[in-house]
Amino acid sequence: SGSCMSCGKLTKILLHAKVTRYLEFKSIDGSYVFKDGKVQKVPATPSEALNSSLMGFFEKRKFRNFLIFLSNYDKSKPATYHKGKSLDQITTRQLYEDFGLDANTQAF
Repeated sequence: SGSCMSCGKLTKILLHAKVTRYLEFKSIDGSYVFKDGKVQKVPATPSEALNSSLMGFFEKRKFRNFLIFLSNYDKSKPATYHKGKSLDQITTRQLYEDFGLDANTQAF
């Protein structure tokens, strides 16, 4: 069986055993996908989205707008909400659809 970061039985065991007191958490440099026979970085910034070979021209623009929305979002500022709704009031699927993201982009 595969492993999943931050979910599943192993995480529950580690939390129950309280070993997290002894662990040091470190941020990652990025996320990657295997596509077209090679490993490619998933874009995490608007500029990376525009330069990525993972998406076509129009999809890049949609994904860039999505990333800009996410980077500007502030739960305490309703002006940053999407169509007047906080992220607690909208499903991820609806957010993807509203930004017009295709299934391939949603997958990563």
